[in-house]
Amino acid sequence: MIHNQDQVLAYWNDVAVESMYDKHLLNAEIEVIQRRIPIGAKILDAGCGEGEGTLAYASLTGTVVHAVDFSDTRLQKARERLRQYENVTLKQVDFLGTYELDYDYDIIVSQRFLINLTDWPSQQRVLLDLMRRLRKVGRFLMLEGSQQGVDSLNEFRAAWNLEPIPVKWHNLFFDDEALVSFMAQNGFELVDEDGLGTYFLLTRGIRPALDQTLNWDCEFNRLAAMSTTDALLGFGSKFSRLKLWIFQK
Repeated sequence: MIHNQDQVLAYWNDVAVESMYDKHLLNAEIEVIQRRIPIGAKILDAGCGEGEGTLAYASLTGTVVHAVDFSDTRLQKARERLRQYENVTLKQVDFLGTYELDYDYDIIVSQRFLINLTDWPSQQRVLLDLMRRLRKVGRFLMLEGSQQGVDSLNEFRAAWNLEPIPVKWHNLFFDDEALVSFMAQNGFELVDEDGLGTYFLLTRGIRPALDQTLNWDCEFNRLAAMSTTDALLGFGSKFSRLKLWIFQK
């Protein structure tokens, strides 16, 4: 079934919906983005949601953050979280509508935002608009869903007699090759990529084969999210349902 943007917006405007239940994963996402943001950067946090990532990026020395989202509910949660940060501006923006934003960002962050656009042409349109808003040497930090990551993790799960994990109804994950090809055709270079494959393999592949009790805040997940664990195993983007692509003009 194909869902429209009104249905997606209604989902995110539901106060009972949590943007990310697995806080260990959320923190790992933020860490992999944050370490690539330079001191003093002007940042657009596109699809900021409840502002968890915004808080981390605004805490970096000298940064100025413009945080935008299309959901009133998410923005209200972000306002409560960020009320003491004078270097953050919050604004409601529908990237498929009419809006005004700057064109001189050092860094643009998209953290599980573009997957909420329900078709590839809409994603392409917003990708081009975001890239136009970067300074000449600016970078687009795109942490979004990877269909290849989904497939490789599900192949592992199948080998361990586990059911596949589907992509949620309100998400459209990216085909890695199609994304990189589209960006290259429009003059944007892929300068780096990364993933959270170690965490995904341990928590969505190995742990459910040993213990099917769902508990995101368990000790196993905490250890799986440690940077030392990732450094030892180092799966990067392999098995990673979420992947970081870094593009530059």
